Amino acid sequence: MKNINPKYYEPLEQMMSVRHQYMAKIISTEWSTNIYNFFKNKQILDLGCGTGKFLHNYFELGSYCTGVDIVENFQIKNKKKFSLIKSNFQSFLEKNKRKYDVIFIFEFLEHLSSREKKKLFSCLPNILNKNGIIFLSTLNKNIFSEFMSINIAEYLLKLLPKNTHDPNLFLKPSDIQILANKNNLKLLNIQGISYNPLFKIFKLSKIELVNYFATIKN
Repeated sequence: MKNINPKYYEPLEQMMSVRHQYMAKIISTEWSTNIYNFFKNKQILDLGCGTGKFLHNYFELGSYCTGVDIVENFQIKNKKKFSLIKSNFQSFLEKNKRKYDVIFIFEFLEHLSSREKKKLFSCLPNILNKNGIIFLSTLNKNIFSEFMSINIAEYLLKLLPKNTHDPNLFLKPSDIQILANKNNLKLLNIQGISYNPLFKIFKLSKIELVNYFATIKN
């Protein structure tokens, strides 16, 4: 995905609201506070940050933000407490000396090989502060998910450029559980995501057949 069609970012921007809603739900349950108070003075890392627009929302809530993406298509300028870095995640993590309170891994894992996924998860415990949390979203691995994300989203509705996804790289929630367990991390929650193509709206769902969120703690 070295040359990314701008159309790739459109559904990701449509997901911003449901990401915020999901995190607010988890934060309320686990920390008994609201998302606005929670993110004050937090160290955040966003892997696969894209344009940086989503991460910038949490800078505005008072967080110290670092975003990493292999493609430099950033739409927000670096400033004090907000930094976007062009790098693959392996190179970044090799050089990184900082620990984070929150890590975002949204719509990123389904683009990594099995080896890269294992490498990433092996690094996560070393870069999380005590009581750190990871929020992620990805695509489930099944025939229905492949049909919806590729046949429908890429070819019929043209929501994404063709060949955005490789279904061989998708992950079942059980795969997330295994990766977490192997690295002494705790999977707290799985929540499905639904999409209404007519109104271009993502919503939380009890069904996790296609897209889903996950929360992981150390």
